[in-house]
Amino acid sequence: MADIIEFGKKAEHLRSERDNAVRRRKIEALRKIFQCTQCVVRCSKCGAQIDPQAEEYAKFAAPYSFCKCCRQEYEEYRARAGGNRDDSDCYWHNSTWMEVWETWLQHQQALDRYRQSKEFLQLIDEVEHLLRK
Repeated sequence: MADIIEFGKKAEHLRSERDNAVRRRKIEALRKIFQCTQCVVRCSKCGAQIDPQAEEYAKFAAPYSFCKCCRQEYEEYRARAGGNRDDSDCYWHNSTWMEVWETWLQHQQALDRYRQSKEFLQLIDEVEHLLRK
């Protein structure tokens, strides 16, 4: 008789494990989005650490946090994309380089839209509720 499995307790244990796994996945999804993509002291493009107190950081408005090198590239990309500059002092800033910047910016915009989606905002609410427990 001692070897009889209590199905109710076993089912509750499995449900609890499954709930914990879902909870961990939700928290990890938020961590990746916010910690990995929204860090203001890391360059959004290359990941280098940046000093937000640096003079060149505060001078220019850009949609993302850039280190000095990536900021210069971004400014050149914007000037060339806007038709204000035809050639580059850097021969490697060719049409493929322009495409890299264009697709990187599209990716960032997609992440921005994802962070504003109804489902992602629901995930934030659910995780906040879980953390209050």
